[in-house]
Amino acid sequence: MRYLKLYGRFIPIYFKSKTEHGFGFYMDFIGFALNHIVSYTVIWALMSRFQTINGWNMYEVMLLYTLNMLTYAIAAVFFFFQMNDVEEDVHKGSFDSLLVKPINPFIHMIIRSFGHFFLGDIAIAAIMLGFCFNRLDIHPGFGAYVSFAFMLLGAVLVQASFIVITGSMCFWIVRARSVMNIVIFGIRGFADYPISIYGKFLRIILTFIIPYGFVNFYPAHLILDKEGGVLFASWLPYATPVIGIILFFIAYRVWNAGLNRYQGTGS
Repeated sequence: MRYLKLYGRFIPIYFKSKTEHGFGFYMDFIGFALNHIVSYTVIWALMSRFQTINGWNMYEVMLLYTLNMLTYAIAAVFFFFQMNDVEEDVHKGSFDSLLVKPINPFIHMIIRSFGHFFLGDIAIAAIMLGFCFNRLDIHPGFGAYVSFAFMLLGAVLVQASFIVITGSMCFWIVRARSVMNIVIFGIRGFADYPISIYGKFLRIILTFIIPYGFVNFYPAHLILDKEGGVLFASWLPYATPVIGIILFFIAYRVWNAGLNRYQGTGS
């Protein structure tokens, strides 16, 4: 709780320092927004031509993209730039500054920065989520909102786990950022569309090995109340919160293993 209070005090100071840059601060949001506008335009153009993709219509595909964007943006606010900073610190030899403070290095890593770039993504995703719900005539009750909140939390943990796992590779390899780029900006992109459109090998990877399917594809079956189309097992749409917790536990263990290696080698 004490750390949350410290973080709450840090964020206004962080924003004050960033807004001093003036127009450049707001350009960060505009650049990210334009990228997503292009992506939604591609989905619109594709779905206008084919109407459906393996039983998913345009607004359902937009919902998948939105869930992927929203959960990643929330996770990235607290982990993306922070893990990038860890890599830089390790290579510069300044990572020891995290180890000498009377605070868990993992917590310190999170609260020493803030990914303001992704706040624009969250805002766009929230708007598009409401738009998709309206177009798909989804009117969830209180219980459905609670279930959605747990699903969203699990999906955020999945996204955060891969940021931490790939970022922690810097304790073993020279440039972990290439691994992070492959997973986060490469493999994660497959989840922008229904994973059922891919071959069996890729569906297995996105469900059991690098399970980005639990970020949006499986939860969307519950949100949309879609019958059929679930891959492998009927219980998978309910598993996102559990998968998120398990993955985040694994990510934390990978972080600790990297930390022990760093301390053991005296790097």
